[in-house]
Amino acid sequence: MLQSKQHSETDKISWKQFLAIGVIVFFVVLAKLMPYLLPKFGWEIPVDQSWSYFWNFSPMLPLALVAGAIFSLRWAVLIPTLAWLAGDLGIWALTGHRDWAFYPMSPFIYLLMWMTVFIGATGARWAGDGDQLARSVRNLLGGFVGATLFFLISNFLVWSFGNAVFYPLTLGGLLECYTLAIPFYRNSLVGMVIYVPVLTMLFSSIVSANETVQAIELGNVQKA
Repeated sequence: MLQSKQHSETDKISWKQFLAIGVIVFFVVLAKLMPYLLPKFGWEIPVDQSWSYFWNFSPMLPLALVAGAIFSLRWAVLIPTLAWLAGDLGIWALTGHRDWAFYPMSPFIYLLMWMTVFIGATGARWAGDGDQLARSVRNLLGGFVGATLFFLISNFLVWSFGNAVFYPLTLGGLLECYTLAIPFYRNSLVGMVIYVPVLTMLFSSIVSANETVQAIELGNVQKA
């Protein structure tokens, strides 16, 4: 009989770990803001609601996925939520357009981000912990699932919230919405392939550096 190891209630972090996590989150947020920062230095990039980042090549979703797989539930939700919020506030500050940062679909986007956290946690629960390579492969599989669900659900919302302005509220309009979003989906997958192993390695090293920080251990199974 297999029995899951119980998650420890101790999830305090030292100031050094907090600083290390903060540095990683800073660079993740910076990546999200790049399309809005580069024009300030003379690199003109079309900036509107469809350019959240370089064709969806971003570490934001990988951060949510890996945080869910590595950290306790409290930190797994808090870290990507703060990163996402900081990125949105940064977009508002850089562009002066609040509606580019916070729009009618924003609550649903945050829900999809939390769904990705849950996918990462579920992968840790059922696939076990293993070594660094095993964790990276497990998280990559979870990242594929998360990016695919994000693509399917978010574009369905774009279609349904568009009031037929961008796409007709017909099956053909929905298929057109998905078809035009394929490049964004492709680059989301590329982002997962690149960022997930890096973030897995970085966060795993931070967590293992101090026994007072506990990763989610539900995936570590023991025979009863």
